[in-house]
Amino acid sequence: MEINIIGFSFVALSLLPVIGEGQDKRPNILLLISDQHSGKIMTQTGYQYVKTPGIDKLAAEGVTFTRNYCAYPVCVASRASIMTGMMPSKSHANLTAYPSIGGVMKNAGYETAYFGKWHVSNSKISKVANWHGFETYKDEMNDSKTEKMSVDFLSQKHVKPFFLVTSYLNPHDCCELARNISKLGDDYHDGPVEEKMNVSGCPPLPSNFAIPPDEPEGFYCRRTPDSTDVVQFGKHPVKYWGETEWRQYMYGYDRLVEKMDEHILNVVNALEKKGLLDNTIIIYTADHGDGHASHQWNQKMNFYEEVINVPFVVSWKGHTKAGFIDSKTLTSSGLDIYPTICSMAGVPVEKSLPGINVNPYVMKDSKVAGEGRSYVVSELNQSDKDEDAGGKNVMVGRMVVSENFKYFIFDRGENREQLFDLSKDPGELHPVTNVAQYKNQLLAHRQMLKDWIKKTSDPFPLDKIQ
Repeated sequence: MEINIIGFSFVALSLLPVIGEGQDKRPNILLLISDQHSGKIMTQTGYQYVKTPGIDKLAAEGVTFTRNYCAYPVCVASRASIMTGMMPSKSHANLTAYPSIGGVMKNAGYETAYFGKWHVSNSKISKVANWHGFETYKDEMNDSKTEKMSVDFLSQKHVKPFFLVTSYLNPHDCCELARNISKLGDDYHDGPVEEKMNVSGCPPLPSNFAIPPDEPEGFYCRRTPDSTDVVQFGKHPVKYWGETEWRQYMYGYDRLVEKMDEHILNVVNALEKKGLLDNTIIIYTADHGDGHASHQWNQKMNFYEEVINVPFVVSWKGHTKAGFIDSKTLTSSGLDIYPTICSMAGVPVEKSLPGINVNPYVMKDSKVAGEGRSYVVSELNQSDKDEDAGGKNVMVGRMVVSENFKYFIFDRGENREQLFDLSKDPGELHPVTNVAQYKNQLLAHRQMLKDWIKKTSDPFPLDKIQ
C-alpha cells in the first residue's frame, strides 16, 4: 500500500494492520497542547507553587523531557511546526506544502478530531480542512468548551483507533492578566483569576529577575515599551511594575496553569472511565512558554529558558517508563511529535523530516538506542518600528542549545550573539560570549548552526555567522 500526500510518498510497513481484516488494535493517540506554558512551571521540574494533578497523572505513567524546546516562541509559527514536523521558516509561510499530521493519520486509517485553539500559521481551520485531515474539528478559545467536546468525542463508539488533538488556550490568558494588572482592561476566555493577591501569598521573584548585560536588540526591541506605544504596551504592559505587580502576575499565571490542568485531568479521567487509558498514548506539550518575571519579562518572543523551554510528556500506561524524568535528552516538540506519533501508529515517516522519534527513550521495553542529537535549534523573527527606515525593522534569530550551552545570534544589531554556560549559569544572567576561556565553545556553537543551516537548507544567512 502506498499513501501519497502532497508530494511525499510513504510505503507502508508490513507491521501496519490491514484495515478491514479483523479489529484494528493500534493504540489511540491523544495529543494535548496548551498555550504559553513554560516548562519551568511544572512540579516535575521542582516548581513548588502549582498543583497539577492532571499533568502529574500523565507523568506518573510516562516520561517527562525537561530539556525540550519549542521550534519558535510564538503560537502561530510553533503550531505550524507541530502540525507539519518542519521548522517554521518553511512551514509557517508555506503551510500546506507539507503533509499535516492529521492528514497522515487519517490516511493511515485513524479516526481524526481536533478541538480547541487552532492558530496554525495564518490559516483558518475551516479553510484548510482538505489539508489538515481532521474529520471532526472546532476552533474554540474557551477551554471548558474544548474539554466538553473532547469528552463527548471520547464517549462515542469508535470502530477505528482515534487520533484526537485537544488544544487548550490557557495559560495564555496571562496576557489578559497583565493588561488587567496595568489597568488596561481585558476579558478572560475561561474565567478570571485573582489579580490583586496579597503579595504575602504570591511566589517570590525568580532568582534571575535581573536583565543580563548586553542583551541583544532582537530581545530588547520588545522590552518595556512605554504607554505612548499603544500597540506594544498592550503586549508588554510591565514598564511601570514593581515587585508587587510582578509577583501578582506570577501568582495569576500559576492559577491559569492550574485551570488548564483541571481540563487535562477531566479528559484523562474520561478516558479512564471508558476503559481506554491502557490503549491510549497521551502526549502533552505547549506551543511556547512565558517569561514568568524572569529577566523582567512577560509573554514570549525571546530565547530565554522560561520562554523557549516547554513541557513534553509521553505517557502510555503500562508501556512507557513510569514516572521517569529525562533531564538529559535534547528534544524539539515541534519537530519530534510528528515522527513519534507516526512511529507509535506504525506509519512510516518521510526521512527528510528533521525531527527524531523519541519512542526509544520512552518505551519501557525498548532495547534500541535512541537516535539522539547533540543540539537543538529554534527560530525567531523579531519586529520593531524603525522610524528612520519608514517601516518595520525585522531581526532574524537562531538559537542552538547543546548539553551545557546556549548560543543565539541575530542577523543584525550591535549585540547580535550571546553564549551562556547553562551548567554554571542556568538562570542566564552572565553571558560568556566574550570570555576568552569560552572561545572554543563559541566557535563550536557557531559551527553547529552552520551545519544545521546546510543540512536543513535553513534560510538564515551563513555570512552573518562570524
